[in-house]
Formats: sequence, C-alpha cells, structure tokens
Amino acid sequence: MTYCPPMPVTTPYEDVTVLDLTHEFGRYVGRLFADLGATTIRVEPPEGLPDRVRMAQAPSPDATAAFTFLNASKKSTVIDVADAAGLAEFAALARRASVILVEAGGPLYDDLAQLRRMAGPRAIVTSISPFGRSGPRAHDPASDLVLQAAGGIAWLSGRPDAPPLRLPEGQVTMITGVYAAVATAIALFDAESSGCGHDIDVSAQECIAHSLQNSIQVYDFENRVSRRGGEGTRDATEDTFACKDGRIFLAAPRSLGVSWNALVTFMRDAGHPAADYFSQPRWEDRAWRLSREAKEQFRANFEPFTREYTKEALTREAIARKIVMGPVSRVVDVFSDPQLVHRGFFTDLVTAGISLRFPGAPYALSEPVW
Repeated sequence: MTYCPPMPVTTPYEDVTVLDLTHEFGRYVGRLFADLGATTIRVEPPEGLPDRVRMAQAPSPDATAAFTFLNASKKSTVIDVADAAGLAEFAALARRASVILVEAGGPLYDDLAQLRRMAGPRAIVTSISPFGRSGPRAHDPASDLVLQAAGGIAWLSGRPDAPPLRLPEGQVTMITGVYAAVATAIALFDAESSGCGHDIDVSAQECIAHSLQNSIQVYDFENRVSRRGGEGTRDATEDTFACKDGRIFLAAPRSLGVSWNALVTFMRDAGHPAADYFSQPRWEDRAWRLSREAKEQFRANFEPFTREYTKEALTREAIARKIVMGPVSRVVDVFSDPQLVHRGFFTDLVTAGISLRFPGAPYALSEPVW
C-alpha cells in the first residue's frame, strides 16, 4: 500500500486571537476558530467557568468527553475579572484580541459597554444567550430542552400521536456555535477591511428557529404548519438493512425514480426473485409504501438479497447504478476508513495524561478564504 502524506492545510486565522468566556451554548464557536488556526484562549475565573464546575461536581465519561471536544485546541488562563488587578490583566489581553466571546451567566456579559472600551477598535464582541440581549425573555435562563422546544425543533421530532421530543445530545450548543461562528467570521472580515469593530448579539432560540429544514417555506407556499411524522414519514426503502458483513443504508422511494428503478434492475440482473415481487403494481403506490405492512414486506423480501453481498460490493454497485445506498459504518470502521486515513483526519490528542484519537477539522483550505 502506497502512503500519501496528508495535504497541507492553510490556517486563515493564524494571526487571530479569540478570548473565550463562554460556558454552554457558545463553547463550539471558539473551537471552530481554533481549528482554523486562531489562538483561542479560554478565560476562566478562579473557581472555573460553569461547565468545568459541573464536570467537577458530577464527573462522568460523557461529561469529560463533551468538555474535551468543545474545548479542544484552546489555551486556558485564569483571570479574576471581578478583581481590579485581574480586570487590568484581562484588559491587556482584550486590546490585542480580534474576537471576544461572552455568554449570558458568564463573566462580563452584563458589562458590554466596559468590554467594548477595553477591546481594540477593530475587535468583534460576540454575545451568546438563550434568547438574545433584548426582548421579554432576554433574562430568562434556559436549557437545551427548553431551547429546542422554544425554537420549534422539538415540535418536529417524534411520533404524531406522542408528545414532542428533544433531539439527543447538545444540539443547541452545536447549532448555535455554527451560526455564531459564521456571523463572527463575516464581521471579522469586514473589520479587517473597514477598521471598524462589531457587536454581535446571538440568540440560541433564533438559531434553532432558523434551522427547521423547510418548515418556514412549507408555511409560506402551502399555508400549513409542518408536523412531526415519526416513522410514518419514511418510505419502506428508507432504512438500514442487513448484509453479509454489517448493514447498509438505502433510500429508493418512488420520488427517487432513478434509485428505485435501478434497484429493481440490480436484483433482476442478479437473478433474484425479489425483482419480480417489487415489480408488482402496489409498489407504485407511494401512500401504501408508507404503511407498516409495506415496510415489513420490503425488509422480508429485500434482506435475503442484500445478505448475499458485502457492504463494499453493494456500495460499488450503488455507485455504478445510481442507487442511493451506502455502508453503515461502526465507530471502529471510521478510524480505518481509507479516505479519512489518507486525509489525516484523526489526530492524537493528549488530555489528562491520556492519548486519544481525535477528529480534526472537517475542512482543508489551500489558501485563505478571502
């Protein structure tokens, strides 16, 4: 096997310093900038920011993993901004910083005017909070569950005959982080060309509301409110299925005629009897294909076919025939994926004396974005 070294990655923010005082919904912002070469410094009071305090009070592998992921690549310093000497120390850092990230409930969030005086004239001050700096809920606390509900994503999750569901893990932290990072990057670009800084007000609720897939467009164009559909919204083919060495994912609804027709042709070319079964007229009925009976019948007739093939063989045929089908990777499979190995995606990270294989940045830039 020929080894090809990973391609060099340009870091467009290598001259940017980010001061990160966030503790919940803003933590991913600093991580994203650090991945792109910025020097991100996590500024903590002597007792630690709230996320570190929570982890210390209720230690668990999951909490440690989440903390490590959201703060990877950051530096850290302890400064007591409630103390005059500490505030002067922070002001010296702020004058040299390009970006300052603050969050409701954390240091200096309620002192925006003072923070702006300490920051350089071209600095970007990004404030992150559950509901924004203004409005009737500006000072309300909120959790991931509350924001998923208030932002609307919980309404779209779950079964139609059951209550709304919270999506797993810290969805609000991740979505808010992406939106805040993009807004900050745009403002930073303008500041470098105009010489003028910016204050950015990020509402986590608004970030969630903006990420509701096509729900707003459905209301605009069809005058109806999108509802959760659970498994009932899926075509019988949209699922994972067993094969010789694992599972594959398939999507071949009637709306994807190319994928469905190519799938039936694949089975017919292989001489499998399922091709005749799936050529019956009822498989043309899009409504019936959403039923439980259709899903059970599809799996019962399709899996005897896929069990004759490996994931690699099925994926190869899918690419050649334009079928929407591919392998379902286990975690261990991801580490040995040839594409990720070639790109040098995983890196070694040492934390608390433990060496971990850790995901790197999901982007490689040949030159600065501007």
